[in-house]
Amino acid sequence: FSSIVVVLLGVAKAQEENFTGNMVKMCLFYPNPSGHARTDPIISQTCASDHVHSFYGPQNIHPDTTFNDLVNTRGQDSSTPYIENQSLYWHPTIYRVTQNQGTKTYTRVSQLESSPYYRWDNSVLPKTEAFPPGFRMIAYSNQQGANVGGETGGNMFVECCNFVNDEESCTNTVGTLEFPTQACDFLGLAFAMPTCWNGELGIEGDHISHMAYTEDGYVAGACPPGFNRRLPQVQLFVRIAPYLGGEYVTSDESDVFHVDFMNGWQDGVLQNIIDNCPVIRDGEAGYNPPCNCAEEFLTENENPSGLVCDNDVRRYIVNEATDVVNSLPRGTCQLSNVITKSWDVDPPFVCDDSPIPAPVPTPTAPNPTPTPPTSTPAPVAPIASTPAPIASTPAPIVSTSSPVTSSPPTGTEGCSNSPLRFRTLNGLGKRVWRDCTWVENKPYRCNNDELATHCPVTCGVCDDFACDDSPLRFKLVKNGRRIARDCGWVGTKQIVIRCGYDGVTETCPSICDDRCSEEDGKNIFE
Repeated sequence: FSSIVVVLLGVAKAQEENFTGNMVKMCLFYPNPSGHARTDPIISQTCASDHVHSFYGPQNIHPDTTFNDLVNTRGQDSSTPYIENQSLYWHPTIYRVTQNQGTKTYTRVSQLESSPYYRWDNSVLPKTEAFPPGFRMIAYSNQQGANVGGETGGNMFVECCNFVNDEESCTNTVGTLEFPTQACDFLGLAFAMPTCWNGELGIEGDHISHMAYTEDGYVAGACPPGFNRRLPQVQLFVRIAPYLGGEYVTSDESDVFHVDFMNGWQDGVLQNIIDNCPVIRDGEAGYNPPCNCAEEFLTENENPSGLVCDNDVRRYIVNEATDVVNSLPRGTCQLSNVITKSWDVDPPFVCDDSPIPAPVPTPTAPNPTPTPPTSTPAPVAPIASTPAPIASTPAPIVSTSSPVTSSPPTGTEGCSNSPLRFRTLNGLGKRVWRDCTWVENKPYRCNNDELATHCPVTCGVCDDFACDDSPLRFKLVKNGRRIARDCGWVGTKQIVIRCGYDGVTETCPSICDDRCSEEDGKNIFE
């Protein structure tokens, strides 16, 4: 126990010395993968990859996928939470292994969530710039510089966590991919990619050596010689919930983890965020400042995709089983042919049960799988920086209208559910956005007074909460952009204008609805 305390104190001391207090963190929560397939659009556009990958973002997971394909993806064809970011992230698929009379069965893990965290620090040089069009990279947990700095004394860690009295209690492994045998409420696997850049796009060569970790492994650290430009750090956090314990393995059967990233940001959007998202100084100058930026600068994807069905993967991408198998499909350009891409941008996936043609075996081909570099790559001459254009902020719309009287009540006279989506915590303690239909699906949710206040008709509490403002943070549309606010913001200033935004009157009736009054300390309809 004492040795663990010493290690943690050492990490805390190192973080105190290596963080400037100017870190910005943007959190993007993906509720599910977009697909699983034995493809890798970075490595080969024509062949099956060495092993199966799990993708997050656009459903364009065919190997013949380009930057233009990604940025033009429709929201309904992507699991991204925000429309402006159609980047594609992927990692080796995770399988649970069971044995019966000496025969192994590999069952693909499906209960996955992912959170790409973006971090940058504008107080250090070189200044952080956005990923350019066409940029891609692969990072491995054992490449030079990955084993220092980061969140836990390294840029790769695994945690097995249980909720005890609403608090997380976790065991951690740093540096290597180790799946614990014990079960826990969730397994978290996090890997942060390098940030120092030599100016190349990563299209040619090994797709690795154009990037390097800082000299101390921290986001604000100095970049090594030959890497005189800086990009945001992308830390991919993957969560398995619940984690059943037992034997697990990745599709490449390695304890070295890797993540692939293919830029799909709309031009100028990420640079605008980097330049203008403020630092939140809450007294902590560490690796995890509060999440910021996304809600203020980006447009919510209101209709994100689910997982591409295995039938569609087999019909349109690679015709092989990857969900439950007795041996893992392995081998670059081996076993199965990649099916020629039959669409431009919008995938034709329909998730039906029509028959799938029998797979055609592919002869062995000598294409090797890239391996992480074992030494620092030779310095590459820097390329002059071309900053991305900064998106302009729309001018505010001025309204002269008076406070809005709420629309006819939904189900009960003088009482309405809020039509706006609200933020709450799911069973894993993660912040999620929901609406009153979600509350209605599980009536016990009305036992939460905050949810009942937001959805009084659904919860049958109009007598108590008809004129009470929602205590929850909600999303509204302002000047064509979806932003997150609360009723405190509505009542601070420009009340007439703010009450005029769609759904705000129903959400903040004591502020906005002229039928509400206070009687004996209770808000009521007159």
